[in-house]
Order: sequence, then structure tokens, then C-alpha cells
Amino acid sequence: MFLNDKMQIKLGDFGLATKLEFDGEKKRTVCGTPNYIAPEILDGNIGHSYQVDVWALGVIMYAKLNLQQHHYQFVRYTLIIGKPPFETTDIKLTYKKIKECDFSFPETAPISESAKDIISKILVFKPEKRLTLDEILLHPFINHGGPIPQFMPVSTMACPPTSSYMK
Repeated sequence: MFLNDKMQIKLGDFGLATKLEFDGEKKRTVCGTPNYIAPEILDGNIGHSYQVDVWALGVIMYAKLNLQQHHYQFVRYTLIIGKPPFETTDIKLTYKKIKECDFSFPETAPISESAKDIISKILVFKPEKRLTLDEILLHPFINHGGPIPQFMPVSTMACPPTSSYMK
């Protein structure tokens, strides 16, 4: 995950990015970071498109994010599970788990029902059944009914933004 000068998050994977020339185009190469590969990449027959990035976002959310309400009504994220949902010590077993969407939430992890819901709606086998980016932005995990700023000041690296900024 990268931050630009406006504190906007960008997702990337050095060396494995590709450009889609038109909507509906599908790639057929099998490449990617093993724990983040979507099932359709492993299949290799149907091709893959933007939905693989949504899948990777779901993996990142599972491994890295826990929504917590701050007493100032701001959101902060903290590491929860600490590993990707399909990770094993054997890459073939990891791929098998990905193909079967075989993951669960550890009972000991402090993860909200809203977080579980969004991740479960992203880590779905069929790409067309996954949440779209617009649906993700509307999900209660992300959208609490207030404004979602287009960018954040760099000062948010040190402290939460003021309530007047959020309005």
C-alpha cells in the first residue's frame, strides 16, 4: 500500500502490474504474490480483470485491518490477524485453500461484524459476485454515514484530523 502526497492510498505490487487496454479485457497470465492471488488467476482458463485487485484488497483487509471507533469519532486501523487468510507453509495447499475460498476468522481475533461482513463479501470465488469498489465505499465498514474525504492532510500521520475538517 502506497500513500501519495494527498494521503490517498494506492495498491501496488512491484513487477507484477499490467495494464488493461479496455473494459472487459481479461489477462490469462498466472502471476502474483501467492497469498494474494485470486482464484480466477489460478484457474487460468477464464481470464482475469479488475476483480483480482478487489480480491487482493480483501486479503489485505483480513490480514491488516481492524476498524475501531476512536473516542473522537475517527477511524483507526490496527493489525489484527497478522497473516493472510489462506496462508499455509505449503504453496500448493495455499492455492488449494484459495480455490476453495477456505478461510475463517479466528475466534480470538478482535474483529467487528462489519469487518467480517465486508471481507466475506470480497473474498468470494466468482469475480462477478464480489463487491465492486463502489459497493465497498458504501459498505458500513467504510461509510459511517458521514463524508469520506477525497484526501487527508499529511498531519494525519501524527494525529487524527479535527472534527471540523471531517465536516
